[in-house]
Amino acid sequence: MTDSVGKKILDGNLAVKDYIDDKISGTYEFTNVYQKDFVALGVMDGTFDGNVLPNDSNKVFINTNPRIADANVFWNMKIKSSSVSGEWRYSVFRGSVNSGKVKITK
Repeated sequence: MTDSVGKKILDGNLAVKDYIDDKISGTYEFTNVYQKDFVALGVMDGTFDGNVLPNDSNKVFINTNPRIADANVFWNMKIKSSSVSGEWRYSVFRGSVNSGKVKITK
């Protein structure tokens, strides 16, 4: 993940455990945290769920902590042949607080 100006926030690994009927879920872990003061780091708990959009199978929406509704990080990404990339948003009930880019490669 990078911030809005392209500075690295963190690196990690993501594992898809289930992909059934356009639903996706799994786990992730951080291997390097470059911005220790990243405000959303504390809410990202290592599990995710999401949806591959049924009308456009090249897009996926991921919730990085499905156990909570407020103060959460969401990834909106496009699926490519060897990567998935797009943007992340840290949202609270008041709206989006922070955003940047996310890229996942095989």
